Amino acid sequence: MRSLHKNHEIRSLRMHRIVAELYLKAPEEVIRFGLENLKRWQRGGVDCDDHRLWEDILRSTPQRLPEILSCSNEEAVRLRQSSPFAGLIPEESRQRILALSR
Repeated sequence: MRSLHKNHEIRSLRMHRIVAELYLKAPEEVIRFGLENLKRWQRGGVDCDDHRLWEDILRSTPQRLPEILSCSNEEAVRLRQSSPFAGLIPEESRQRILALSR
């Protein structure tokens, strides 16, 4: 039986792979979406080192996104925990992933 934490990581990876696919189709839109979320969170008083790292990635090295979004290394797993892409994937896809992860 998998732990709840492991289930969360698997679910997060599946969702972020969809974000990676969206990035490959419309990179500017995905970058804009992520930056807008980060700005909104910062205005609301939510700020952390990983949010600043995400902002740097989105502004300076967005070509790293597909790797970060779909890789299983320690940095990618950590960054996905503070992902600026909440709300980006279609609800139907999100619900399907949630159902698969139960």
